[in-house]
Amino acid sequence: MKLKQLLLIPFMLLVSISASATIIDFDSQVAPGTFGPSSGAGFVDSGFVFSTNMDVIDVSETGGWWGTGTGGGHSGKFAALNNYGDDMFMTQQGGGSFSVQDLWLHGWQAEWQTGAVIGWFNGGLVDMVEVSFSSPWQNVALNFANIDTLQITSSYYFLVDDIQINSTSVPESSSLVLMAIALAGLVCLRRRKQNV
Repeated sequence: MKLKQLLLIPFMLLVSISASATIIDFDSQVAPGTFGPSSGAGFVDSGFVFSTNMDVIDVSETGGWWGTGTGGGHSGKFAALNNYGDDMFMTQQGGGSFSVQDLWLHGWQAEWQTGAVIGWFNGGLVDMVEVSFSSPWQNVALNFANIDTLQITSSYYFLVDDIQINSTSVPESSSLVLMAIALAGLVCLRRRKQNV
């Protein structure tokens, strides 16, 4: 094996350990026909923290008043509602960066609205997509990479569903040490082989 191939092995292990794909669909947050769990306190879903102005609601036709004029989530019965106005913010629990491929938006009660989906990293703008949406659900392709905050602005209350993200986390220091030892061992073996 060439040295470049040997060096590629620990790198591939590191990448496979540190990335994981998730679709946040809000289906596990509340019982059918109800809303919550926020009530103005925010909530956590799939390891991501949603701002205090967000709730999860049953938007299906059997979901009571909440489902009126919505006809269900993009997938399943549930979606996150911008229940208290202002912008939605989403961050990873415990910090860290992530990427967002796409998400689905719906105007509350089919209200036509405009806004933007914005990605931030350390307070700096990474990317922004302007949106106009109403009913039915509209897909917003983002492909935001290496952000630590996702923000959605809108001119009225809105629903969001099926946020497709890839989260990245730094491996534990013990994992990094083991990889460094393995890499050093491979380099030593390569040099020894060349000297013989």
